[in-house]
Amino acid sequence: VKDQLESFRRELRTEKGFIWQSWDQAAQWCVQRNVNLEEALLWADSASNNFGGDRSFQAWSTKAQILQKMGKGAEAAEIMKKALPFGTMNEVHQYARQLLGLKFTKMAFDVFKTNLDKYPNQFTTVMGMARAYSALNDFTNALKFANQALLLAPDEQNKTYVQGLIDKLKQKKDIN
Repeated sequence: VKDQLESFRRELRTEKGFIWQSWDQAAQWCVQRNVNLEEALLWADSASNNFGGDRSFQAWSTKAQILQKMGKGAEAAEIMKKALPFGTMNEVHQYARQLLGLKFTKMAFDVFKTNLDKYPNQFTTVMGMARAYSALNDFTNALKFANQALLLAPDEQNKTYVQGLIDKLKQKKDIN
């Protein structure tokens, strides 16, 4: 760990320090290992404030992950609000799924809804709303969105998967 951290410190003083991805990589490495979080936060600040990283969902997300690990959940949530406009449909969807996994149901619902508003009539975002409503035990609306997702499913594998979720929703079972 010590050797890798020293390597990051050296590399960030070279031409690699002029791209946000290098700073983010160093910070993400620390997050994944739960080490050196104070310095990782500084690296994440550099990634999310310089060289284009200020418009990167990934850079902001890394910063939020560090804050979360440091016990600063409210700050992490604020950072993710900044990140959402920069996220792709899939990045935002995965973030909302993570929130569901953490039992932040209302927050996840809001993120799924934001994604649907930005990317309407897409399989991923419609399916996200089915998951969001299911998490709230609103199986009527969850079923409505799951049926829409079935029509938008890109292939047979996804259609079969969604049909299984529809069957669960009809039994008033959560699909998350």
